[in-house]
Amino acid sequence: MIDFDFVSPTKIYFGKDKENELGKAAKAVGMTNVLLVYGSGRIKNDGLYAKCVSALEKEGIHYVDFGGVRPNPLAAKVREGVALAKSYSADGIIAIGGGSIIDTAKSIAAAFYYEGDPFDFNLKKAVPTKALPLGVVLTFASAGSEASNSCVIQDDDLKIKQGFNCDLLRPAFAIENPELTYSAPPYQTAAGISDIIMHSLERYFCPSDGNELSDEWALDLIRNTIIQGRKVMENPHDYQARAAIMLNSTLSHNGLTHLGKKFGFVVHPLEHALSGYKADITHGAGVALIYPAWASYVYKGGVSKFAYFAKRVFDVSSASEEETAIIGIRSMKEFFTSIGMPATLEEVGLHKDDIPALVGLASGNGTRVIGCYPQSLDEHDIEKIYSSLLKD
Repeated sequence: MIDFDFVSPTKIYFGKDKENELGKAAKAVGMTNVLLVYGSGRIKNDGLYAKCVSALEKEGIHYVDFGGVRPNPLAAKVREGVALAKSYSADGIIAIGGGSIIDTAKSIAAAFYYEGDPFDFNLKKAVPTKALPLGVVLTFASAGSEASNSCVIQDDDLKIKQGFNCDLLRPAFAIENPELTYSAPPYQTAAGISDIIMHSLERYFCPSDGNELSDEWALDLIRNTIIQGRKVMENPHDYQARAAIMLNSTLSHNGLTHLGKKFGFVVHPLEHALSGYKADITHGAGVALIYPAWASYVYKGGVSKFAYFAKRVFDVSSASEEETAIIGIRSMKEFFTSIGMPATLEEVGLHKDDIPALVGLASGNGTRVIGCYPQSLDEHDIEKIYSSLLKD
């Protein structure tokens, strides 16, 4: 285990009707004029918006709406939000939604005190030094952005989707009522389950000194998400299963499952090239698509770790470590496909002719490698992984 610093300041308000405590939560962190960031009009149609603004009004908190945030959130939308927040003299931001809404709110919060372009943070041209306080009303369990320090934004003109990390962007509070996720469509629910799994699975495959405590936490979380995910897909109104999935979303991406380890993603940047290139690809579906291809390509460099994953998560017991590892990779792929996730590039609207562009995006046109364990990937490796996902 290596030395580390860890911060997780997000206060979690968890349970039924907790959205009614939004005003008190916002007031407790000093908010008086807030920017309300959300996506479609669904939160108005289902009554959530009315509950949230009522809770704010009871505490004398003023607000201005900023709706229309799309999945795979846009840098252009962030720029609009920064301008509105500044003109309104906002002293806080509240995101009502899932990862895309939260990341948009984070980007606005960081750019509020920055004179340059908000996407500079994602391009690693600048680092935030101050940010507005942020609160979340979570409606979709997936990205874990409600307690993470990460912020992923997309520029359609550049076809770049990229994240950055900064502890200033960890929300001050997150309100989590599992009932708010009941109305999520099955495909989006499945994509969310996949993303939750991958947040801890990627952390597990970061280099370890033996089987560390954070590895065990990651594997337990993955196993539980699979078990509860099956229940949610069978019965979307299973409160206990929805609650487990929602809490797993938060814990999978707040840093706990890589404590004491060097941390870096590989499947996520491979997917960011896909949804950066084709914005209608759902991120969770993309990581579910890529993981088995990546694992099949690299597992021989870390057979023992892949085998241990198979034993702990899928109870695989085989004669050899390599066979156990292979069964574990296949079992993970079978779970993803069983909940409706894609298994080929064609299923997400991509084809052989798109691969050179995808490789260029993932590799920075050959200027960078991705990942660390059990090997780094150059543009040749990336091309092989993407090509393996073409329909036979």
